[in-house]
Amino acid sequence: MKNNNILTIITIFGMLTIFACNQTVNEVVEVNYDGVESAGKFFPGEENELNGNAYVLADDKYMDIVQQSTDAYNNRDWDAMKSLYRDDFVENSAENMTNYFDNDVESLNMNITAMLPVKIKGSDITRVLTWAVEDRQFKNGQKERHNLFEIYYIDEEDKLGGWNQWYRINSDPEVTSHGLPEGGKIYTNNEFDGRPLVFSNRGEVEIMEAVVEAYNNKDVDGFLKHFADEWQATDHEGNTETRTQADAKERMQKWFDESETIEWKPWSIYALKIKDTDPGSGITVRSTEKRVGKDGSVWEKRLVEWFYFDLDGKITRFSQFAQDIKSEEE
Repeated sequence: MKNNNILTIITIFGMLTIFACNQTVNEVVEVNYDGVESAGKFFPGEENELNGNAYVLADDKYMDIVQQSTDAYNNRDWDAMKSLYRDDFVENSAENMTNYFDNDVESLNMNITAMLPVKIKGSDITRVLTWAVEDRQFKNGQKERHNLFEIYYIDEEDKLGGWNQWYRINSDPEVTSHGLPEGGKIYTNNEFDGRPLVFSNRGEVEIMEAVVEAYNNKDVDGFLKHFADEWQATDHEGNTETRTQADAKERMQKWFDESETIEWKPWSIYALKIKDTDPGSGITVRSTEKRVGKDGSVWEKRLVEWFYFDLDGKITRFSQFAQDIKSEEE
């Protein structure tokens, strides 16, 4: 619904901005507003009583309220900020905002570059549309710069009720140290060479957690159900082989039967893919694993393992790298 609320106004504002930028310095632009009392349309659906109503400009005083809130925000002054907001917002936000101001951020600087106060005909709520650039410096050394579009909501008693925010992060490393939607670089001998990586979001982390749980529980079927009918495996000694469900099931069951305890303990799992390619993804699992055999043998390693998930979300490739864990006495 939030996109429908603002689509028309954003479009009009953008068109006016572009039109204005195309004028020469000395050219006079005449705009005729005679007879124009409203514009745009609010159409979230028939179930909303305001559906189909137009937007009208609101009083400039609402911009002052938003600016006061922004000034308090920049000063990390929750007492000044909360005086401008409705009681329900203050109650729901007090803990998070005070913790953010006191413990997380070193400095804040939101610079609003444009504001537009509007109302939907028939509504008592004023919406103030803002365009801004915000710099955030965190106490842990991180920094961010965001280009923001926000809608602030102000009730009939001139109290702010909150806001919705859309942002585009600035990728300049001078102003932003983390949080980009893409990063890294892939080096290949094909058309994907040089492309950045992005996080994949097909449930791979949850699948790997299920794989780990099944492995630790010696559940062969629960482990193998996440693998394709056939896959390629490379162990930490560089041995590569093609495995199938049938031979892996027999081998793993024998292996589990010979093990007294198994503890595979991940400490990071992340899923990446090459930008602008099919959904196939690579999942990196960093972990420790300790296996104690019924014969008293012990296998214990630090591991980095890579799993490739195909288009159907099944594991079709696996590679393992290992490091011995030295005892504290050595």
